[in-house]
Amino acid sequence: MHKFKKIFLLLLTISIASLYLLFLNSTTIEASSNDNNSINYVKLKNTSTNLSTIYTEKYQTRIHNQINKQKRLNNYTFQNPLLIRNPYGTNTTSVYMYFKTNEELQASYTIHCDNYEDFSQTLNCNTLSGYTTEHEYLLIGAIPNQTNIITVTLTNKEGKIVDTLSWSYNAPALQGGNQYLTVSTSDENSTSSLSNGLYTVLGNDVTEDSEEQAYMRLYDNNGIIRSEIPIVSYRSHRILFENNTMYFSISSTKIVAMNQTGYVSKIYDTGNYKLHHDYIFDSNNNILVLASKKNAKTSEDKIIMIEKDSGNITELVDLIDLLPDYYSTTSMPDGEDDLDWMHINSLALVDKTSLIISSRETSTIIKLDNIYSNPTIDYMIGSDNFWQESGYDSLLLNKTSDFSMQAGQHCVTYVEDNSLPQGQYYLYLYNNNLAVSTTRPDYDWKSDSNYSNAYYNLKKGTSYYYKYLVNENDRTVELVSSIPVAYSGYVSSVQELDGNVIIDSGIAMSWGEYSQDGTLLKTFKTTGGKFVYRVFKYDYLGYWFQ
Repeated sequence: MHKFKKIFLLLLTISIASLYLLFLNSTTIEASSNDNNSINYVKLKNTSTNLSTIYTEKYQTRIHNQINKQKRLNNYTFQNPLLIRNPYGTNTTSVYMYFKTNEELQASYTIHCDNYEDFSQTLNCNTLSGYTTEHEYLLIGAIPNQTNIITVTLTNKEGKIVDTLSWSYNAPALQGGNQYLTVSTSDENSTSSLSNGLYTVLGNDVTEDSEEQAYMRLYDNNGIIRSEIPIVSYRSHRILFENNTMYFSISSTKIVAMNQTGYVSKIYDTGNYKLHHDYIFDSNNNILVLASKKNAKTSEDKIIMIEKDSGNITELVDLIDLLPDYYSTTSMPDGEDDLDWMHINSLALVDKTSLIISSRETSTIIKLDNIYSNPTIDYMIGSDNFWQESGYDSLLLNKTSDFSMQAGQHCVTYVEDNSLPQGQYYLYLYNNNLAVSTTRPDYDWKSDSNYSNAYYNLKKGTSYYYKYLVNENDRTVELVSSIPVAYSGYVSSVQELDGNVIIDSGIAMSWGEYSQDGTLLKTFKTTGGKFVYRVFKYDYLGYWFQ
């Protein structure tokens, strides 16, 4: 009897342990929609909607481990795939998809929603051939708060369709508000084609110190939102891409690395600095960041480097060291907490050790050399009258003709051109055309002969896309192209892409795509907030798509 009792207790213990393991490994299922075309989605455990929690490595790792466990424990096939709504909390309307095939195949998909244009893409499988047996994707493009039909198609290397899977998906509403579902559009020239990609709207009127949640919003050529990426606060200034990962800021103190499934694999902290306006990769893919030092008397006048592998921070440039005599002429405006005497707002890498930076407060473009060892100023593009008092006018390039200089410019971009002789290149920029310097209230911009059609307040005016030809050999600058656009005294962006120019007039809350000759092809106008900081168009090839 005693032996039987021991056996009974052992079997009972094993049974309880098995039930416990079964409970641990149990999968919660939810329907993708409430119609007959629904499919099962896996519902992850212990998820959060708090972005301060979501954007932590601890949370991301926990969700990532749950998904990997599902992949290990189940044999997911194309007709029975692993599907999860927005698993990492980083892409509102997205669907994660995972499955395996016996043959190397290519996956593509189409999202259909009544009353909207279809959205179709070929999915990036991270192989040189474009075909694979293990498929892991994030499907973006669903219309928020609507029932979407998602159809995924598999094609073999001979171009033959071998299988399809279709289901309906009730996508959630936008976190930032349904007013951003579409933007108003106006076709100006239907005979010219727009570039490929998604207009990525970066930033609104949320300030550096604000704790208000912010978003990146991606729109197609029809003005329909295809992705909402929520961030903690402030804004994302641009997206950097490397090895199927995109890097962007989620606040004034953090930059994240996010892979194509939405998983945040690394978070960089800016330490004793706050980032602002811009960041780029250097030649070693470390991150160069425009920064303000916390608790300093000045702001927006430093450049730091974040080592991509270690996250270590190095201060590379302090503009006070480079322009001490000019710094001494500036004063803090009433009501301000710090002296924003240069207001650097863009970065562009030249060769490996030089930078082009844009100073809004001085209406000047500056080239810095030897940024890693002993930074120096190579040249400046600005008003000789403005710089004469502090003695830096000898650094200015000479204009080859009489044109009105840039004023309060943003988004200065460096362009190499193999057809040009060595020592020559292009710079293009958004010329806000607002000649104001709040830290030099004594300077009379209206009397400066370098500005023939600039404006001196935010009320009304005309801004421009400018393109300069810089000749370092003879120290000259030439205006080779300009396009008048809606006035925006502050913020704004320009981007040359596929032979077109995308121009965002931030305070006007609009952007447009133009041909290189200045022909307006299409305009987009949005609402909400005080401005649109930047709009860059990315094709997301090598990331979500191929």
